[in-house]
Amino acid sequence: MTKLPQPQGWKILIKKKKPKEKTEGGVILSDLSLEAESWLDITAQVVSLGAGCYADREPYCKVGDWVIVPKFTQFKMDIDGEEYRFVNDDEIIATIDDPTVIKVYS
Repeated sequence: MTKLPQPQGWKILIKKKKPKEKTEGGVILSDLSLEAESWLDITAQVVSLGAGCYADREPYCKVGDWVIVPKFTQFKMDIDGEEYRFVNDDEIIATIDDPTVIKVYS
């Protein structure tokens, strides 16, 4: 596995949840459908926090938490086939226990 970049300042590195490749009924989704679902998905897992995160307030999240983030974030990257993003510490909307229960509509 490639070494992940370390967030600086108040940035948080998150890893997007991969979309399911099959429906509950067993239909295999096309690449286009998977890409569309990925765009709509707003859940991610916290990978690491910059040293300045939450320096002036109680932390909203910690490494390993599942979080809800805005659909459109500043910086996206693909590392070893996984989608990672950097978000600001104040962009975390909520923490959640189970990301599979969240459904988002455009």
